[in-house]
Amino acid sequence: PSSASSNGVANVIGNATGEAADGRPRHQQSADPPEEIFELPPRYSSHSSSFPSSFRNNNAPPRRGVNDNGKARMSIHNGDDNHLDVFEMEGLITDASSSRRQQPSFSSVGAGRRLQTTAQNAHTCLQQHCAPLMAYCSLAWNPRNRSRSAIALLFSAFLCMAILTENDVIAWHNRISHTNHKKQDPLSKLTTDQRQSLLKTIYGTWTFYDGSADDRPTKPYMTVANAGNPYLDLSEDKFPLESWQADAVYANHFLDAVVKLVKRGQQAIFTTYHGYGLADVRVAKEKDGEEITVDYVVEDADKRTSQRYDMFHLEEVDLGTVTSAKELQLAAPSWEMRGGWTTKRSFDGLERRLTHAIMTNSNFTVVITGSWQSMGYGGNHAWQSMAGVFETLLKGLFEKLGVNLVVRAIGLPPPLSDVGMEEQMTLLDGGKSTLVHTLGWSSIYGSDVDMVVWDDYSAIDDDGESSHDLDELSTQLFDLFARQALLSGTTSLPFLWGGDFDVLRNLHEHADVDVGQLGNGLVGVQETTSENAAQGLPWAAQYLNCPKDMQKTCEKEKYQFESRCWVERSDVTPPIPQLDDIPILPSALGWRIQQLKGYALAYTFLVATLGALDKFSEITISQGFPLADEYWHMGEYIKNVQEKVKTLDESVAPHCFQLQEKMNLPKRLCRHKMNGRTEFTPRANPAQTSVRSLLDITQVPKTKPQLLYEGDDLENPVRAIPRGEVDTLEIFDLQGKRRLRQRLLGARNVTNTRNAANDNAYNNPDARYRRRMEAITPGEGWQLRHSYGDGCDGSLSSSTTCGRLSSSSCLLDGHQGSRGGIWGNETTGWLLLFDISTENGYIALNLEVGGREQTRRALHESLPDSFIFEYAVEGVIVTLEKSQFLEKLQQPVPGMGLLVVFDDDKSIEVKDVVIAVRVKGCDDDSECQFAVAHVYWS
Repeated sequence: PSSASSNGVANVIGNATGEAADGRPRHQQSADPPEEIFELPPRYSSHSSSFPSSFRNNNAPPRRGVNDNGKARMSIHNGDDNHLDVFEMEGLITDASSSRRQQPSFSSVGAGRRLQTTAQNAHTCLQQHCAPLMAYCSLAWNPRNRSRSAIALLFSAFLCMAILTENDVIAWHNRISHTNHKKQDPLSKLTTDQRQSLLKTIYGTWTFYDGSADDRPTKPYMTVANAGNPYLDLSEDKFPLESWQADAVYANHFLDAVVKLVKRGQQAIFTTYHGYGLADVRVAKEKDGEEITVDYVVEDADKRTSQRYDMFHLEEVDLGTVTSAKELQLAAPSWEMRGGWTTKRSFDGLERRLTHAIMTNSNFTVVITGSWQSMGYGGNHAWQSMAGVFETLLKGLFEKLGVNLVVRAIGLPPPLSDVGMEEQMTLLDGGKSTLVHTLGWSSIYGSDVDMVVWDDYSAIDDDGESSHDLDELSTQLFDLFARQALLSGTTSLPFLWGGDFDVLRNLHEHADVDVGQLGNGLVGVQETTSENAAQGLPWAAQYLNCPKDMQKTCEKEKYQFESRCWVERSDVTPPIPQLDDIPILPSALGWRIQQLKGYALAYTFLVATLGALDKFSEITISQGFPLADEYWHMGEYIKNVQEKVKTLDESVAPHCFQLQEKMNLPKRLCRHKMNGRTEFTPRANPAQTSVRSLLDITQVPKTKPQLLYEGDDLENPVRAIPRGEVDTLEIFDLQGKRRLRQRLLGARNVTNTRNAANDNAYNNPDARYRRRMEAITPGEGWQLRHSYGDGCDGSLSSSTTCGRLSSSSCLLDGHQGSRGGIWGNETTGWLLLFDISTENGYIALNLEVGGREQTRRALHESLPDSFIFEYAVEGVIVTLEKSQFLEKLQQPVPGMGLLVVFDDDKSIEVKDVVIAVRVKGCDDDSECQFAVAHVYWS
């Protein structure tokens, strides 16, 4: 058709590679019938012998090959016997060169030939080295010779085995089982063009285009005004006839092309850990000597399909019957090591969100948050983290779907050195790292989030493995996090991955929230049983899944971390020496597990995308275009969940409400969204969500972080994929011919957080605190410190505008985490904060006083007895002496100093409130330094 075109060769995905191409979580589906049928060669099963015909079962299928004159020949296996005949002997006792010459041709790609193999590499090696010995043993065991030679031959065999050294045995074992991958890249004999041609022929490529692009509407129609609602839920009759959504020819070809693209993405992810599934790839020529073809052998299709399904299987759970984490383990054993679990209704909800993004050609925003370990700090580049891997894999793919995939990796960097060991261990327990941003969720994470991945689990448990169990406080904090995520959306509602099972179940059952927990796919990674064995595994799978006796070896830094802090360039000279690599911190997670988690998340996301596309296609086949409203509109869906979260009864979902007793958090904050400002990075919409955005222009610090240089970095050698290893993005066909482990894709993400009228309220301070009215004059000299600036939104692309300070000793780190604040002391006077719209009567500050992240005991010792802290709400000043200040300042989690300056549960009117803070009573200015790091309100 004139309006669209798609290359049919893409449909060989899953056939030539020997895999089914969907991997749906609820049931296993076979691959779609290919448009071109490739006749695959027979493959010995794992149960068949590797020895010649006389040793194999009588029921084995005939082997096909091609003889010297090009005619097909058959090798028929006759009945078994217990010794070799003369003809079989002639075939066994042969030199290596003749054995190689007897190997058949292979299945051909590109020329249309259908040639087939008679053996595989392992069988060939065994035939060359073991067959002569087996032949002699067979002759010796002949009844005529048995009595005279049996004992002598057996003794000789045992003697030969005894004199083999241990290294010889290991080398022999590795030669047969492991080293072929290292020494024989299956595509090594191909040129770059031949490699690209082969992979595109096998996996397919994107060739879709809009043949009627010139006829599409020029006036925007996907607008709030046209939809009549902020959710862009456009009714069917408002789509112009020329729009792609109403063009049946375009839409059908588009859906067909993107389905193949998504399946190819799933294939690519699996191939990274299991290889291409090709062997004996070689270049051949047709008889005329001109046309070049590539011949190859394909692995067993059913086996690869089964492996992929098992590796990324997402279990569907009925939370009506599964009521505890213990019962979950019985219903979905080992879900942590596969794709994870969710519910049917939840996964349908994720598919609806994706369909909405496709129909509206809008953003799909994913927030990934958690501990510094899960965010990839402590030895990795940002692009090596789970979030970085996920964004790199899928951003380009979703651009082809017309969707802007926005990924925000928002988490704290590792704690500072002056945090005590007890506080550090508390953070390692899990669940405590996200509170500092939770109290300002809608501003800091964003109000436009479609999916949240929460990964703040315990770094290490008693068994030395990651745990999904949370302690009581962490469970309560996660409930607060989840509720704030759900209430923060103005036009979106996030799917929740991760957290506490009980909290997720309560939200799912009583508020219709879409939930699940992600696995890491580790069950599908081959074990690294030794350092020699590792060399036979795909590069990404090495030193990843290790038995207990190999744990110490696999945990060696050289196997888990790989980084480089600087690449020399002529236009930039760092003012301070650069480290060779990123310093590795205890309990940090290396790039291998980070990549696996990112790939597992991406695979699950593609499963949901494929489900959305399948439904889109099935419905429009019978009902026509555009897609009917009830299958993709989100407005009522969002309002239903948010209303139920607001009215959740404490008796059925108690965890969040228990924080009032634990940390004096008002219960009403479990039902109302919170807003905030911070100087921590990264954050959503950073230019509008800083504390400086609340200041009068006269108090905004004049000095801001200055980038040492701008633009893209030079290629980091660490990104290069080792020769002979699978390049995932090459199969995605999103990177052309460049072979890099990770690359930034697309333009910089644009965050579009709506800062709606946030909240309001007034203060009623405790009567024991002194109050007075006086003129409050803005001070001078306040400074912005420890910040990376306003270019850090958590996306990989914003790394080019974030950090890169002249004081950095590792400019290529790429991480965006900083703990900035507006710093002052007694000489800087009052700091005034404007435009705080409070509705539910709550305002609080996150402060750093004296030193950075000091414990309460250290803070008590560092502040002079004359210390005074004052704050004012609408001109009403509250004065706190040292003891009063320390009593009022809460430290709910390490590294956080929460000071509530306004708490009025009777406030019901929206008001813009002005807050002011200052310190006094210090002889030494350094004693009374303090910073406003966060401002929270509701």
